[in-house]
Amino acid sequence: MNAYFGYGLYLCIGAVGGLIGAKLKVPGGILIGAMLSVIICKLFMQSQWEMPDGLSFVTQVLVGVMVASTFHPAMLNTLKLIALPVVLSSLMLICAGGLIAVLIARLSLLDSATAYIATSPGAMTALIPLSIEGGGNSLIVSCFHFFRLLFILVTAPWILKAISSFTH
Repeated sequence: MNAYFGYGLYLCIGAVGGLIGAKLKVPGGILIGAMLSVIICKLFMQSQWEMPDGLSFVTQVLVGVMVASTFHPAMLNTLKLIALPVVLSSLMLICAGGLIAVLIARLSLLDSATAYIATSPGAMTALIPLSIEGGGNSLIVSCFHFFRLLFILVTAPWILKAISSFTH
């Protein structure tokens, strides 16, 4: 099969998984459902198709537009109120990811580009293309972010409950 057919198959299977995830009403259900359904398909079919170059560009543009479309001018007013915690938490997350990346690279577990992008905070939809363009191993970056997202979704209810009990 050619790559376009394979990618089309992934889109169809991902759409079904996304619909199931949405119906289950779990946090991140659409994204997780789409990802899990394609992974299961790949495991059963024992085949893999790389995204064709033209489709990779289109997908990245669509993701960029989707993310940018969530911006509202009122966010700038809100940002003025929360700028300090936003900047501090962002710096702390970036520094923590950087330190972990240095450790991973020094232990020769991963190359430095892959280690940094894999341990960076942020959306996998932005970081996976960055790893491709920056010479990192996008499969490893995908694994890091996929399992981190699953871990966050599984642990978030308990952590939120614990934080809530400490702050009230």
